[in-house]
Amino acid sequence: MGRRILLALILPFALLGCGGGDGGDRTPPSVTAVFSRTELPFGGGTVQVTVTISDPSGVAFAQIDVSPRPPNFSPTQLSPQNQQTVTANITISLPANGSASDMVYQVRVTARDVFGNEGTVVVGEVRVRSPLAGIPNLPDPSGAF
Repeated sequence: MGRRILLALILPFALLGCGGGDGGDRTPPSVTAVFSRTELPFGGGTVQVTVTISDPSGVAFAQIDVSPRPPNFSPTQLSPQNQQTVTANITISLPANGSASDMVYQVRVTARDVFGNEGTVVVGEVRVRSPLAGIPNLPDPSGAF
């Protein structure tokens, strides 16, 4: 009888310490990226991005997206198959910029490990310059008279 009570008192603490079988993993995968360039002329162009996603428990899901989403771009979903490290090379085509200010695109990666820990991170930005970039402002005409 005394053993059953002791077991009933110890078992919940023993199970709590095991973290439900995931080793206490509460961290989403880590993500790094390397860009071929981070600035384009106002005519737009392409950027090569190499993304590396790592998690010791295995990567179950990974998707690369761009915000704002350029024309003809769809989020790129990878097939990590629970590997600990997944590397992908993607090409992003960005359109010409006809506005008065630079256009900035953020590259985002959403990744989830095999235990469901998920995170979305901005891994970098690409700036498409304005055709007006570098042109100095005109002087204020109010002081001319």
